[in-house]
Amino acid sequence: MRLRILAIILICSTLNSCLPSVYQPYPIQAISLPRDEAAHRAPIEWWYWTGHLTDETGHKYGFELTFFKAYAPESVKLFGFIPAWWVVEKGHIAHFALTDVDNQAFLMNQISDFNNFEAATSETDLDVYINTWSAKQIGEGLYQLKAQVADKKLELTLRSEKPAALHGNPPGIQSMGPGGTSYYLSYTRMSAEGSLKTECNLIFCNESKVKGQAWHDHQWGDFKLDTYAGWDWFSIQLDDQTEIMLYLIREPNGTYVTRAGSFIDKQGRLSALKSEDFSLTETGEIWESKATGAIYPAGWTLAIPSKRLELRIKPLLLNQEMNTRATTGIVYWEGAVEITGNQSGKGYVELTNYDLYPYGKTNNQTQLKPLAGPFGN
Repeated sequence: MRLRILAIILICSTLNSCLPSVYQPYPIQAISLPRDEAAHRAPIEWWYWTGHLTDETGHKYGFELTFFKAYAPESVKLFGFIPAWWVVEKGHIAHFALTDVDNQAFLMNQISDFNNFEAATSETDLDVYINTWSAKQIGEGLYQLKAQVADKKLELTLRSEKPAALHGNPPGIQSMGPGGTSYYLSYTRMSAEGSLKTECNLIFCNESKVKGQAWHDHQWGDFKLDTYAGWDWFSIQLDDQTEIMLYLIREPNGTYVTRAGSFIDKQGRLSALKSEDFSLTETGEIWESKATGAIYPAGWTLAIPSKRLELRIKPLLLNQEMNTRATTGIVYWEGAVEITGNQSGKGYVELTNYDLYPYGKTNNQTQLKPLAGPFGN
């Protein structure tokens, strides 16, 4: 197991230092669906779902499920001469979190094939699994998810209500600032229904039916995650059937080196949001993690003048931290949020590396720090 972990770290370190800014040769290939739902021979790739669910009694939950894959092409050598794929061609990691909004409780879990769990990704369609966790496309715009945390199991069927949103320019190519570029697509509004099983033991679970809405992201490429301090990511689903994605990449002093996003209208048409098209301001509210020492912003105001939007973004629960040092080496906050203002809605926010760069505690003298685990050099 230790050899496998070391191999993944060495492979990703080599990939970050020797490959071009997008893993495929130029010109960049246009995204084609459903082909690009599947896995790619890309150094870094992830499939990501978040959502808001309600059970039959009106009890509210949020969820996050992410599958990561690291891939070692045959050209990559360990120590300059050993083909990396002799040791491990692919590494797989998955994270799952469940936010119990009504009880103000948060549970998270992480698994990987480092621990000898069986895992695989398909290069012909979206079909990824680690142990009993899985995500699979079962029809056009139709997906199934399965994951577990503690004594709880979530099984969902998702149906896309809009076509894929291709972020960036050209469509599907998103700037990662100093990290390069990545392929990036989203299904920004998906209906969700299924079951949440609780108090599970070897033979029995209590089962509740759940339904709600979800968001799906798919990103891949060879972007370098250790060339900037971190990123803040926002997915917003407004009640008027429009959606917003914001992608902001931070320098060590806390300022943003890259700001971009997308607005998706009721019909699913995407319009790009440039840095000057929106303002995002922290409200000054914070949350400090006793477990990791990270300090996070915990409230924002968002204005998009061209869309006549003035929104307030607030966590539904402060402690939604993902301490995934055991798998990715990264600490991040991934949380369900509520949207108020001149439109209402739901969303999810992702805040990375605030353990390395605590909010409000950095300045122009703060140095870029190396990332641990398979995503760092």
